[in-house]
Amino acid sequence: MTRVRPTDAQYERILEANAHRCCVCKRRCVGLHLHHIDGTNANTVDPNLAVLCVEDHDRHHRPDKYAPKPNHTELSASKLRDFKIDWERFVVEARSPEPRVLATLSAYGTVEVIHSLQLVMQWPDERIAMKQSYHLLDGNLDRLTDEVFADLASIGPNVIMTVISEPVAVEHCPCCGTGYSRKLKSAVVARLTDPGWETESSASIYINPAQPSLAILISLRGEQMMQGHLHLCEGRYLHYHSESIDDRVPVKRQPSVRTQASQIVATVLHEWKPTMVFIGTGNPDKPQMIGDLALPKCWEGH
Repeated sequence: MTRVRPTDAQYERILEANAHRCCVCKRRCVGLHLHHIDGTNANTVDPNLAVLCVEDHDRHHRPDKYAPKPNHTELSASKLRDFKIDWERFVVEARSPEPRVLATLSAYGTVEVIHSLQLVMQWPDERIAMKQSYHLLDGNLDRLTDEVFADLASIGPNVIMTVISEPVAVEHCPCCGTGYSRKLKSAVVARLTDPGWETESSASIYINPAQPSLAILISLRGEQMMQGHLHLCEGRYLHYHSESIDDRVPVKRQPSVRTQASQIVATVLHEWKPTMVFIGTGNPDKPQMIGDLALPKCWEGH
């Protein structure tokens, strides 16, 4: 069959649909090819054309010439189709007016000396769509920061970016060491990106009437987002536990233990910002609703 080359308009359209990046490694500003996924050069239609950098294009055709590479060791036709579909779908979502995807920027090194940065873009269910590293050897911190924002803007200017304030040890630098990428839990992504959070989120707090303990349940449209528990441990610690947090806070002399426990609950509510808060006590199967966080005296007697 006669080879059919992509038209200039088609080439630009597909590049734009991929944010001018290789759909496998997500790099930009590198040589990019349009690859016929099914191997038929005459089948030059958009669904059959994948944007590949020179390296990944060659890796597909000559897999035995490359050492295994993390994250995409297999570049079969089926795998390339998956990369294309997933990445183009992510770009569409990232460019929507209210994207449901999120970006996280992490630093590696110390507060005094930042060794490298990494931008991670993820789906709400915690699947990572793109990881991009920025090394100090490539420029100073100001230049790297500019590159981060340029990359984010090229993919989705409305995507919310969170910045992890505490750097990771340099030995976990993705390009130099063991490689450690930070991403956010799906519940946190929902809190930051779901427009319904401001009107449809809720917190349910159950206070145990007989023991110094309580449970906090954060929900969105009836779906559980986070569950946490707080109890007085050994009479010396206020122990708060959730999926991502496990804190034992020493009890102070002042103010009262109940006040200190209430402050922890207030911090959790401030972080999650639920629209509605329901507080109950008594029978856990049919709790009695109360108007405020009135903890029983057993919190002081242990």
